[in-house]
Amino acid sequence: MKKVTIRDVAKAAGVSPSTVSRALSATDRVSSETTRRIVGVAERLGYKLPSAEEQTSAARPDSSSHLVGIVVPDVTDQYAAAIVHSVENECFGHGYGLVIAESRDSVAWERMVLDKTMSLVDGVIMVSPKMSNPMLRDYAEDHPLVVTNRNVRNVTSIVVDISTGIGQAADLFAVRGRTRVTYLSGPNSVWSSGARFRELQSACERKGLEVVQLWPGEPTFEGGVAYVDKYLEDPTGAVMAFNDAMALGFMARMRERGFECPRDYLIVGFNDDVTAQTSTPPLSSIRMSANALGVNATRLLLRRMAGGVTEDFASYAAVPSSLAVRDSLGGFHGSSEE
Repeated sequence: MKKVTIRDVAKAAGVSPSTVSRALSATDRVSSETTRRIVGVAERLGYKLPSAEEQTSAARPDSSSHLVGIVVPDVTDQYAAAIVHSVENECFGHGYGLVIAESRDSVAWERMVLDKTMSLVDGVIMVSPKMSNPMLRDYAEDHPLVVTNRNVRNVTSIVVDISTGIGQAADLFAVRGRTRVTYLSGPNSVWSSGARFRELQSACERKGLEVVQLWPGEPTFEGGVAYVDKYLEDPTGAVMAFNDAMALGFMARMRERGFECPRDYLIVGFNDDVTAQTSTPPLSSIRMSANALGVNATRLLLRRMAGGVTEDFASYAAVPSSLAVRDSLGGFHGSSEE
């Protein structure tokens, strides 16, 4: 018969494993009602607290799996794949293997794969997670965890500093005589979509530009296609899309409607995928180094696993961005940093 684990109790009770642990340890950090419910579930499932000997064995250094986990929304996404590649290289250099899991842009699926992954590895990197901040903090209490592309209080987080890239895009929109900019949002549940919109608002305000937000949308080629009708109700002549896939879908449908870039509008994407460089016209995109993000996330996680990152450690770190300027901005080429 399979041994009942603390995660089995947590799943049946609808709480996190750390909450189960605190309840069964008789601490005062869990309400009496929740504790009674958890104890009842544990008794029904036949869960037994581990013996002192088992706890000591689990804490030994040789119990390490020498594996790191990474959870990404979509393994086929080019940017996510580039992060995975850099994480794998960094892990290999430190003697760790990598377990890759996909959340499928679903909170329920994300929790399921995270539970399974955490049972196999010594630490986990989550790329653009969708679950709530309290959920992430609960998981971080149980296991070394680093979150990328999102800033979560009391959880080690690393993001891209998008202010430079977005500021450069706003500068070029203004230079080209645009007075209004449309932002094609990603899903409401994605933290980075809101962060990009807020940064665009700030950058455009400094240049005296108005921002029109269209939302919510899917971060896919089809999501960009779906935005065209909304955009044509109030065209601004300047567009920033949540990512490159969305920008390319928008460009394709606009072309079908008889509108050409950059003749009729300017557009910028995010991630600087290979497809952005080979599209017609080549797509300007805010470059966010997947390699720097993956390498630094891995190093932070390894420090966390070794006990070198405490709760006092700044939970926020950032890597820089820049704008790759191509024909979709109308006559400019190269990097705006040059």
